[in-house]
Amino acid sequence: MVILISDVTGTQITFTDQSGNYVLTYLSGMSHSLRILPSKSGFLFNPLLTIFTGSGTVSGDRTINFEGSAIPIVLSVVQPPILLTQANSLRALALDSVTWTSEPLSVTGTNNFSTDQSTRVSLLVVNLELNQGEPISVLTAQAEDSIGQIFPLTVEYFGTVPNFSWLKQVVVKLPNEIANSGDVKVTLKSHSTAGNTVILKVKP
Repeated sequence: MVILISDVTGTQITFTDQSGNYVLTYLSGMSHSLRILPSKSGFLFNPLLTIFTGSGTVSGDRTINFEGSAIPIVLSVVQPPILLTQANSLRALALDSVTWTSEPLSVTGTNNFSTDQSTRVSLLVVNLELNQGEPISVLTAQAEDSIGQIFPLTVEYFGTVPNFSWLKQVVVKLPNEIANSGDVKVTLKSHSTAGNTVILKVKP
């Protein structure tokens, strides 16, 4: 899998063909920072990623090669988890974990399976693996409101999306304190290694 991350248009993923070729397309006519990184379970790549700036003056094709090497089982490498976004947006690709509705998401509701009535949100993520026997506590998440207040998001579940071995979901609980925040910036960390930031709209 090859992942493109823009600080304006969010995330895009693609897969290489049998020859290792891939194509990603980013929007032109705007200035944005772009990161491209390869991802495959059990492999480490050189380079780890590449960063460049897209702008209205940049046009044409850009070729970037990555070379992967199998990682010995005894070696553990932590990659930044990449939260997926809606197309050409920084808005999170996220759903209420029970009703499967998208944002805006209420922080509480009666249509869930919990006794606390708190909403749980499924965040879709790539480039994230846990080692066998590793506890879910190595994953942490947070939300930041418009004035910079940080709110921890309790991570309650991590697993593979059925029928999509490359796609993972992380379920977090929304705290009551962010009920009136509107848009919040959400970040996920694995072993304190942070990935990208996405935007999630919440409501009371």
